Amino acid sequence: MLVLPKVDEPTGLNGYPVLYWNHVGLEMNRITHSLGGPQGGPTMSSRALGLLHLAMHDAFFTALGNNQASTVPNYLPDVVVGSIVAKVQDTTGTVPIKPADLDNADAALTAAAITILDRLYARPGPAVSIVASDTLTGTLGKLIADYPTHIDSLSAAHGLGVGIADEIFNRLAVKPGEIGADQGRFEPGWERYNFRDEPVTPVRQVFIDPNDPSRGVRARHIYHGPYYGITVADFAVTDPDGHKIAPWPKPATPHAAGEYLDALKEVVRLGGAPGLSTTERSSDQTVAAYYWAYDGANLIGTPPRLYNQILREIAWGSKLPVIGPGPAAIAAEELARTGDFVRLFALANTAMADAGKFAWREKYRYQLWRPLSGVREHDTGSDYDSSGTPELNVDADPFWLTLGAPETNTNRVSFKPPFPAYPSGHATFGAAAFQMARLFYKERDGTNWDDNGPDSIAFSFVSDELNGVSRDLRQPFNPEMPIEDQEGIVRTRVKRSFTSLWQAIFENAFSRIYLGIHWRFDAAAATDMIDSTTGQYKDADTIEYSNVWIAARAPGETLPTGGVPLGLGIANDIFGNKMKAPLTAQSAMQSAEPVAKISNTTYR
Repeated sequence: MLVLPKVDEPTGLNGYPVLYWNHVGLEMNRITHSLGGPQGGPTMSSRALGLLHLAMHDAFFTALGNNQASTVPNYLPDVVVGSIVAKVQDTTGTVPIKPADLDNADAALTAAAITILDRLYARPGPAVSIVASDTLTGTLGKLIADYPTHIDSLSAAHGLGVGIADEIFNRLAVKPGEIGADQGRFEPGWERYNFRDEPVTPVRQVFIDPNDPSRGVRARHIYHGPYYGITVADFAVTDPDGHKIAPWPKPATPHAAGEYLDALKEVVRLGGAPGLSTTERSSDQTVAAYYWAYDGANLIGTPPRLYNQILREIAWGSKLPVIGPGPAAIAAEELARTGDFVRLFALANTAMADAGKFAWREKYRYQLWRPLSGVREHDTGSDYDSSGTPELNVDADPFWLTLGAPETNTNRVSFKPPFPAYPSGHATFGAAAFQMARLFYKERDGTNWDDNGPDSIAFSFVSDELNGVSRDLRQPFNPEMPIEDQEGIVRTRVKRSFTSLWQAIFENAFSRIYLGIHWRFDAAAATDMIDSTTGQYKDADTIEYSNVWIAARAPGETLPTGGVPLGLGIANDIFGNKMKAPLTAQSAMQSAEPVAKISNTTYR
């Protein structure tokens, strides 16, 4: 059984059912990426968390019934929810509605969570090893058994949660036989600028039979999600065709001055391996690089897990107070606080699920190579000195190495993610999740910051990459031994603080330059990030975006560049539509459903 290190976070969070099941989803994320289980990679893991939270959301608010909370808009259409309620009533003989009963709503939410988690992780396919399957099902079973409240699986509330989860899953999950994030028969191109295998990690060695290592290994070229962005269902965007980005800044000739050459020189300086004479990255930039990594690392998982961990910290610090006095007042405020958590995490994870789809659609539309290829192959072989002797271009280095995405808690070398560079998935996921939180709290608390400008949501967080426990091992990882007992260089514990979520959006995006695995325009346009007078990066709190997604963009209007505006636009779209299941772009955008309130909380 895999031994997971403890998570460093405030006590009390998991006393709320929605945060408990969020925790379970995040545990499944790091287990599946440690043992090669299902729902792997940033795309499928964001989808898994989106399914989990949408199901909990609709189960919770539907179960509250005919009271002030019932007007919080469900994701599913009312007619669909009504048919599920009717079916449960017909099956159990009990109306699954107890107005304003938090216990009833939590029971439905719990049933929805368990249903989704079972379907995602307790039924792995034949490519998953018995060890991974047993660990996932065993850990999930234990976490369900450890849930502190009795789960009455025959109750009407439970049946309601199951029915809603089944509907969400059937609409949005990648089904057996569908390609999802698998690579299919994709083969990369080999022309200049094309994404392809890179020299540090051109292949991965995988077991021929995951249940019988004695049969040996085979080399496999890994390409994650080439068809994902064009095959999977949208979650909640109203304007699928509108979430596109401009082409990356391709130079007129390979060595022409301009943004591409500037970005190439910058990534050599900031993203190179330690010890190279060309590497000028500061210690703080190296910390940022590792802090935000979460590149499917052993015992750590993927970026959607990281962003959920941060949102847990923020939500707990921003929770609504229980005012009182008296049992009735306390109960009402507890209901409002719980609804707050349910709504926030559904919004953020739905935004990340769609961010995964549209970032990957754009990645494989442009298929841009990573910097490791770009710097090594910058020379064209057509440059000659005056005597006719071949001369290497001054900006090319056929032996350049990057800091690379860290293989934390293993003894493997760093790598580059196995999918195209433009746009940055990290930048898109982080912008979508944090923008959704910004919009949520702005509306709830009545603050007046700009939707696409700096905010005042400060937080501190210890990343699992730099927690004083994770390490670079000297020998292969032993899953049956605590990581604390395995030899290696321990990563220093770093508690990093941010003055705003806006600042976090940009450091998260820039961190990929410091690893050497992204160009700066993968995050955003240089004109948005760099001061034209000084040539230096702007302080994040001075950056304001104007060119993000807007409904019905005029023909010929300039599209945004990179993952940050892509993620911002996805969140803006979903929040503006109140996170409802997509119908048609026009009918969804014309929805006139009023904003709903629970106590002093406003929901969209």
